[in-house]
Formats: sequence, structure tokens, C-alpha cells
Amino acid sequence: MKQRVISSMIGLVILFAVLMLFNTIALNIAIAFISLLAVYELLSATGCWANKLTSLLAMFFAVMIPFFSIQAVAKNLIFICYLYVIAIFVVLLRQHERLPVEKIALSFMFSLMIPFSLSTIIYLRDRWGMTLGIFYALVSLGGAWLSDTGAYFAGLAFGKHKLAPNISPKKTVEGAIGGAIFAAVFMLLVAWLYSLGSAALGYPITVHYITLLCLMPFLSVVSIIGDLSASIVKRQFNVKDYGSIMPGHGGVMDRFDSALMVAPLVYMISQHLPLAQPFVK
Repeated sequence: MKQRVISSMIGLVILFAVLMLFNTIALNIAIAFISLLAVYELLSATGCWANKLTSLLAMFFAVMIPFFSIQAVAKNLIFICYLYVIAIFVVLLRQHERLPVEKIALSFMFSLMIPFSLSTIIYLRDRWGMTLGIFYALVSLGGAWLSDTGAYFAGLAFGKHKLAPNISPKKTVEGAIGGAIFAAVFMLLVAWLYSLGSAALGYPITVHYITLLCLMPFLSVVSIIGDLSASIVKRQFNVKDYGSIMPGHGGVMDRFDSALMVAPLVYMISQHLPLAQPFVK
């Protein structure tokens, strides 16, 4: 527990530093670095890292994506993915006798899923600007991490009915419900504090608290889906944690697995259902 708390505090300090530089290329670098570590952990956990050439291609692709704007991605996605597919299949043709095609498929999936999911935080900044971009980033990460934290403590206190015993034995129905309630309450608090802070700095926003409250249960659900999906991979490949970079939590994937599902959902919803807007007198 002590290690978990210390790691969380260090993580929050790093997150604060990144948010302070949110409107700079530092955010792109941070997302690229997280993507690199997450893809490496998945490749290592699934045995794909044994083929260094395909792994390096996957990691290069994962690092490259966060530096493309949403407009560049939309315009050049077919071309980018085409070149990538050609490259990995050239490797497969040369090494087909010792490189199973399923390893290629896993490497391809990981290197697309991770950077594109995490890069939605960058797209939120590019779409909404710094003030609202940070707000949506907090909703994305808060929806994932607050649900996880609330589920952990609610599960310890009230957990009796297993949620998915064959995938993640420690998760309970009571924990999931408690996590959703915890996330909703504290996300409203975070949104309120952020609105006060942004107003004090001269960038007032109006938060749609009812809309945010109604959205939070959905974010909690997809957060659980992301968490369980990552757990399935670990279970099938007999891995306890994806890494040890965060004592008490595991690896980068152990911390960001739920955010991979939540951030893209927040991005899509924000296009049609604003959760906040600049304050207009």
C-alpha cells in the first residue's frame, strides 16, 4: 500500500508538470514516451519482442504517431498505415520460417491501439485549446483512474461478488459500483476546482455538471473494459504485471490500460456533447 501511494504521488507530480506544459510539444513528447513504454511492455509480455526488427518497427510507429496533428492523421492515415503494413510484411516474408504471423498481428495491433488512443489527449488540446483541452484531459484520465481507485477501495471494504473471476479474480461487482460512484463524485469536485483555478487565471469556463455526472458511469464502464482487456492478455501469457516502473502499480500498461478506452470516448463525445465551454457574460 505504501509503495502504491508513493508511486501515485510521484505520478501526480509528473502529470502536473505535463499539464503546465500542455500547450507545448512537451505533451506530444510525453505521450510518445508513454506509448513507447506501453508498446514495449506489451511486446515483451506476449513474446513479440523476440523478433527485434518487427518490434523496432512497432515502437518507431508508436513514437511517430503522437507528433502528427489530427488533420495530418486524417489526411495521411491510409498512406502511413500502408507503408507500415508493407514494412512488416517484408519482414514476415524474409523471416517467415521463424516468425509466426500471429506475432506480426499482435505487434501491429499494439502499435496502432496504444499511440492512437493516447494521442486523443493531444487531439483534445488541438481541438479545444489549452484551457478546455486540460479540462477534457482531466476528465479522460480522471474517468479512468478515479474509477480504478474507487473500485480498489470499495472492493476491499464491500467486495463479495466476483466481477470476472476467470480474468481478474480481485475485481468485484461492489468494487465496480463503488468505483463509478467515487469517480462521479470526485470528478465533479475536480471539475469545480479546475473551473475556479481557470477563472482565477483569467480563463473562466462554464462546466456542465449534470452532463458530466451523466457521462461518468459510461466512462467507468469502458474503464473496466480496458482494465479487463489488459488482464486477459496478461492471463493468457502468464504475466503478473506488465512491468515494474511504477512500484505498487506495475508497468505503464498497468496504469494506462483503462485510459486507453476512456480517452477516445471522451474525445468523440466532446465533438457532439460539450462538457464545458468558455464563460460568456
